[in-house]
Amino acid sequence: MPKKSYAEQIVNAQVMISGLEKNLGALSRRGITNEFVNKLSADVSEAVTLNNEQEKCKADLKAKTGQLQTKLTVVLKTLSEAKKIVKLDIPKAKWKEFGISDKI
Repeated sequence: MPKKSYAEQIVNAQVMISGLEKNLGALSRRGITNEFVNKLSADVSEAVTLNNEQEKCKADLKAKTGQLQTKLTVVLKTLSEAKKIVKLDIPKAKWKEFGISDKI
């Protein structure tokens, strides 16, 4: 059986909290108290907050990755131009000094 999604897990936890709150009297002898339910509710709220923060981080990462790819394209283009110029003006024996290992 496939693992439940985050949303399904949160909904299940919220349904459980609702059920626990409505049946505290019947469940109290098994250790289900207001404190227990309140802690569970607080943990679910914190999980939702953390998920929201994580989604923001994912969006920020995606944007930053796009910026990086754009900048890397510029860098590679500039390196290519520099390599062509070095090959035209510098003797082949000195190409290693520029990080060029091409034979021609």
